[in-house]
Amino acid sequence: MYYLYLIESVGGRAGFGIAANPKERNAQYVSHSGDIVKFKYLYGGIRGHAKTVERTIKTQYVDNIWQVEEWKTEWLKDGITIDDLKAYVDQLLNERKFLKLKLVATDYDFRQELKTSEE
Repeated sequence: MYYLYLIESVGGRAGFGIAANPKERNAQYVSHSGDIVKFKYLYGGIRGHAKTVERTIKTQYVDNIWQVEEWKTEWLKDGITIDDLKAYVDQLLNERKFLKLKLVATDYDFRQELKTSEE
């Protein structure tokens, strides 16, 4: 299983990414932020489908990607909430039925066990 995660920074900025190992990826965020940072929404499914949704977010939100100098991040500009981002992802999954991703966890952090089967 591969994962698309939606994350909210300690300061409230919405972000996104993909990972093969969400436990390890979340621990990296915690290490860098100095605080427990949860994946507010974690979707699991086929690797290529997670990558497609991530790429679509980057394309559709191109004008709303937060940049630090010339570096484009996987965080969104102020004014776009985590709920806005989730609604967009859910809309994509609803409209493009071939994308086999489903919500597998909310408020996930590396201290939790995650069911990894594709049931």
